Amino acid sequence: RFSRAEGGGASAGAARCAGESPLVFLRAKMVPMLRLWLGIGVVVLRQRFAHGQIYQMENVRVPANRSLLTLQAFYIYSLEEAPEKKEGSAPFIKFTSMQATPMSGGDITAEMEAYEGIQVSIMRYRDFWAFIHPDKFCSTQQDVLNGIAEKKDQLLVQKARGSSYRDVGVYSTTVHFSVIPQKDTREIIQNTGVYIFTFSNCGPVTDAQVSGTVIVKNAYGFLPGNEYHKLPFYGWLLVVYVGLALIWMCLSVRWWKELFAIQNCIAAVIFFGLLESFLWFLLYTDWNKTGTRGKFLFVLSILLTVVKSTFSYLLVLVASLGWGVTRPYLDAQVILKIQVLAFVYIVLDFIREAVLQFRTSHSLSVYFVLLCLLPVSLLNGGIFSWVFQALSSLLETLKERRQFEKLILFERLWKILVFAMAVATLTLLSQIFLLSKSVAARWKYQWLITDGIAHGVFVFVLGAMMYLWAPHKSSQRYAFSQQVAAAEAEVQDHPGAVWADEDALDDEGEDGESFWATTKGMSAFTDTPANKAEGEVIGAAS
Repeated sequence: RFSRAEGGGASAGAARCAGESPLVFLRAKMVPMLRLWLGIGVVVLRQRFAHGQIYQMENVRVPANRSLLTLQAFYIYSLEEAPEKKEGSAPFIKFTSMQATPMSGGDITAEMEAYEGIQVSIMRYRDFWAFIHPDKFCSTQQDVLNGIAEKKDQLLVQKARGSSYRDVGVYSTTVHFSVIPQKDTREIIQNTGVYIFTFSNCGPVTDAQVSGTVIVKNAYGFLPGNEYHKLPFYGWLLVVYVGLALIWMCLSVRWWKELFAIQNCIAAVIFFGLLESFLWFLLYTDWNKTGTRGKFLFVLSILLTVVKSTFSYLLVLVASLGWGVTRPYLDAQVILKIQVLAFVYIVLDFIREAVLQFRTSHSLSVYFVLLCLLPVSLLNGGIFSWVFQALSSLLETLKERRQFEKLILFERLWKILVFAMAVATLTLLSQIFLLSKSVAARWKYQWLITDGIAHGVFVFVLGAMMYLWAPHKSSQRYAFSQQVAAAEAEVQDHPGAVWADEDALDDEGEDGESFWATTKGMSAFTDTPANKAEGEVIGAAS
C-alpha cells in the first residue's frame, strides 16, 4: 500500500465620522480583529506545521505495514552552487537521537531489537518516481538474492546493481527499537535540488512510534534554499524604508503646520512597511542561525504584512472617495462598507499569506493553493474597481469646481494605479503559471514572483504618493476647502471680487505661489496680491 501524508498541519453616525481619520479608524475597528487573528495564528502554529530545515519527530506513529509517507520538502544547494558559503561548511543531513519504541509502552522484545523495517530517508524530488515504484517499494528476499537490495523488508530503491544509496543521492537510516537513542549519522549532500523526506515501514510491526530529529543544513546556514534570497532582499528593503522614513520625517518636521490627514496616513504606511521588513529580516536571520522558524515572530510578520496591505488599500480608497480633499468626512454607509471590506480582507489575506509560506515545504495541492489565492485576488479586483469608479467621480468633481491643481494630482494618481494594477495582474498570472510547473523547476526564483515584485511595486506606488503629497508650505491647498479657481473671479454679480478659502486668507501671501510651480517646476494658476487688495473678498472668514 502506497500512502502519502500532507505536512503539518455601522458606524456611530456621520457626526462621529466627520472627525475620524483612517488612523483612528484602524485603531478602533481593526485592532480587535488583529488580536483575534493573532490568537488564531498562534493556535494554528502550535500544531506540527513547519520546522524549517530541522524536522522534529516526537512519538510519531510508524506508517502501516508496507507503506510510505512523505512528510517534508527540503531545499538544498550543493557546496559549489550555494549563493553564500562559509569556509569548511558543506551541506549535510544528520539523523540524530533516532529511536523506536512500542506504542503500548511495554518492554522491547528480542524480535523488536532485530526489526529493521522502519526507515527515514531523503531523496531528490525529481528522482522520486524513478527510485520509488508505487506498487513495489519494499524489498523481499528475492530482491536480496537478485542483488538489488541489501536486506529484506526495507525501502527498495530502483538503482543500478552494485551502487549504494549515496551513489544515487538517497540518504537513509534505519530506526531500531532501543531504550536509548541510537548513534547519530551524518551524510554530506552532493547535489542541488528539492529533497523529499520519507518515512517508511516495510515490515509487519505497526504498534510502534519513532522519536528523533532530522537536521538539514546548507553551506550558508539553516535557511531552506528557496527562502535564502529573501534574507538579503528584506535587508535591502529595510534600508529603503528607513530612507523613505527619514525623508518624510524631515519634510513633516519642516512643514508640520501644513500637514493634513492624507500625509499623516502616508507616514503610517511607511511605518508599517519599515516594521514589516524589519520583522521579516529578523525572522529569516534567526531561522538561518537556529534552523527553526519562530512561531510568534512568524505570525507577527504575517499580521504586519496584512495590516500594511489593508491600510494602504484603505488609504487609496478614501483618497479616491475625496476624503479630506473634496469632502470633510465620508458618509456613515460608506464607512460601514469600508469596515466590512477591511474585516473580510484581513481574514482572507491572512489565510493567503500563511498558505504561500507553507506551500513549498508541505504537500499542499495546487487546487487548495488556488482556492486560497483567488478570493483575495477577486477582492483586490473589487477594491480596484471601487477605487477607479470613485476616482473617476472625483476627477469630474474637480473639473466642475475648476480646481485644476488637485485635478493634476489625481490624474497622476490614476496613471500610477493603472500601472500598479497591470503589474499586479501579471504577477497573479505568473503565480498561477508557476503553480502548474514542477517545484523542482521553479524553487530557485519563485520568491521573486511571490515577494520581490509585489514589494517592489508597493514601494514604487508609495514613493509616487510621497512625491504627489510631499509636505510643503502650500500643502493645505490640497486639503478640504471651498476652493474655487481663479478664473471664476470674473463673476458678473461681483466684477471685482476674488474668491477665498472658507477658513481664512493667507496674510503672508504664500497662496500667491502654486504648490506645483514651487515643488514640481510646473506652471499653474496664481493670484495677484494687488487684485486681492482691489477686490471684494467673498467666502473669507470674518
